[in-house]
Amino acid sequence: MSQDFYNKQEGDQEKKDLTPLDEKHLTADELLAKLEQNLRPKTKQEKMAAFWPRRSQRQKQNLNHSGPKDNPKKLSESELEVKRPAVATKKSAFLKRRSTQSANQKDSDENQQVDDVTTALADQTVASLGRSASDEQALDQSQGGGNTALVRGSFWLSFGNIVSRLLGAVYILPWLAMLGKAANQGNALFSQGYNIYAILLSIATFGFPSAISKVMAQLIAKKDQDGLWALTKRSLQIGVVLGIIFSTLLYVAAPLLSNGNAQGVPVLHSLAPAVLVFPVMSMVRGIFQGHQLMHISALSDIWEQVGRVIYLLLATWIVLSHDSSNWTGAVVQSTFAAFIGALFSLAVLGYGWVRYARLIHPVAGVPDEQAALTKMSAANQPAVAEKQTATDQPLHRHQQQDERQDQKAQPTGPKALSLVINILKESWPFVVIGSSTNLFLFVDQYTFFPLMKAFFHTSLSQLQIDFALFSANPNKLVMIVISFATSIAATALPILAAKKAAKQMGALKEQLIAVLRLTSLVLVPSALGMYAVSDPLYRFFYPIDQTVQAGVYLLQFSAVLTIIMSFFMLLSFVLQALSHGKEVMRAFGYGLFIKVVIQAPLIYLFQGMGALIATALGLGWSLYLMMKYLKEHYQVSLRTIQDTWVKTYLSAAVMAIVAFVLTWLSKTFLLTTATKIGAGLATALGVVGGLAVLLVLYRRFGLLNQVLDRGHEPDQVE
Repeated sequence: MSQDFYNKQEGDQEKKDLTPLDEKHLTADELLAKLEQNLRPKTKQEKMAAFWPRRSQRQKQNLNHSGPKDNPKKLSESELEVKRPAVATKKSAFLKRRSTQSANQKDSDENQQVDDVTTALADQTVASLGRSASDEQALDQSQGGGNTALVRGSFWLSFGNIVSRLLGAVYILPWLAMLGKAANQGNALFSQGYNIYAILLSIATFGFPSAISKVMAQLIAKKDQDGLWALTKRSLQIGVVLGIIFSTLLYVAAPLLSNGNAQGVPVLHSLAPAVLVFPVMSMVRGIFQGHQLMHISALSDIWEQVGRVIYLLLATWIVLSHDSSNWTGAVVQSTFAAFIGALFSLAVLGYGWVRYARLIHPVAGVPDEQAALTKMSAANQPAVAEKQTATDQPLHRHQQQDERQDQKAQPTGPKALSLVINILKESWPFVVIGSSTNLFLFVDQYTFFPLMKAFFHTSLSQLQIDFALFSANPNKLVMIVISFATSIAATALPILAAKKAAKQMGALKEQLIAVLRLTSLVLVPSALGMYAVSDPLYRFFYPIDQTVQAGVYLLQFSAVLTIIMSFFMLLSFVLQALSHGKEVMRAFGYGLFIKVVIQAPLIYLFQGMGALIATALGLGWSLYLMMKYLKEHYQVSLRTIQDTWVKTYLSAAVMAIVAFVLTWLSKTFLLTTATKIGAGLATALGVVGGLAVLLVLYRRFGLLNQVLDRGHEPDQVE
């Protein structure tokens, strides 16, 4: 076959079929690269760049036909490469360079791994995992525009967390209203069971979801479908085993964990089914996070709370309608609602599994776009066979050898599981710190009752009420503020690891300052605002009886304690994102030790308030140690944002005064706070008026722009 005839055939084929396969022969690796490029979500730049290959084809046709008709000049591939815009992905560029090296150097090392391709794809997949990303992955994210994905993934998880907290507080109003006079006792019993339940879940999962999601991202990047599916099945098996073990442990150990309270045994028994299901549910969430499907995980979290609240209110109404004195049975059904909520969550995860089955388990089906592209490739095989030269054949064989070599290097199922175990060894501080507030509550729960009995010989029913006043009641409200403040600032936390890995210390310092500034801008007014409206707020949510004034005082102190707790949680995750987990654990250990040591004398002096003071001193010392470490190693402290801090405090103080005055005017001249309607009206007026004043002052001081710019000053935003 002559060269002229070959050129004519090539030109006719190009005119006939301008397919996504372009005009050149595609090897298996190049076809796979194009499949991935077409299947993955495209950015705006990639969508714009998608039009350029057609222009390149037109330029090539014009150049090939611009010479004399009797002797058309065929441009070489290297000449055409100069005319063609550089829109290939990292993978296609690397594969082309690999092919050239293989053709020219047949005796080169065949065991060379495609690390830069794997790392680039892995980082894109792990982008939304945030705190689980390694330093190397974070480096590529910062260089490859991964910040948007980081913030988007963190946003979905933070959004789910905030909405869940809100739903967890909204049900309190009708639930306690149905319990009536036993509201404080019922809420105390409910909280005691849930404290044990939360700690047990943290131990049962032990960071498996985040570890599995990270390893899955690596397997997805390496295209190891067998290893990916093997890890998926193994993680589900682990979830089932952990659920059986810990649910059985909770059910059997319920009498011991009840702390001598017979009413607590059925409550703990009712939580055992939820412990059975939750590990599997967490594993599935980790699988979705590994595939960057953060919205599925967030939606499952939200619907879990929706299902729980619906069953909780309905079951409580049914139980109390048959026997109004059976508040213990109502609490048991309310804690069993955790299992119903888990079923709702599994339903959402099941929908997501079916919806994204081709992504989670590629063997189950081939996406339509991929099938179409494969079909076009098969249709073009006759033309491709004619274009295949003697030089291309050994090159293709060499690439197949590279494919086989890469597949041998890819993690298998057991090896992937070993990677999960290694990640768990590094992630256990995250699990401990994530449960830090529950651990402090755990200390309160198992020291307050025996100490109060020893010091004051208080009855169990009265101790239940006292425990509700200082622990159960305020926690449901202050945790909303803590979750809101830390979640907003936490969207920037994954970027810290990227700056640290890139050794961009100046940019890292600016990001740390931005995180502290944003947290202060949100947290300080939230805490002081809750302090200002604590009287009508407490009356609106909790029983208006002889204990209300003590509950208001404890809520006010808890509102101030919120600032310490929020900064403690924030700095804990900041330092762990910067690979300083040991320092965080050391600071937390000192704080918990202080809490345990001073708990008894403070309870003797101040009863329930003493337990809150012990928590404030313990967490305050931990916060001091972490702030000291941050200042020594990164030159960042609250003094760094002194100007913002002063303006924020002044604005929040004025806002709190206005909110307090509005609540006083409401209960004095409109409706008394002795009723739920009056308390709700006073709370609403205080919140709305205080928020309006805060926005005006923030705009006046230039703080509003800092909030909108996620803590960055306007002249520092890139």
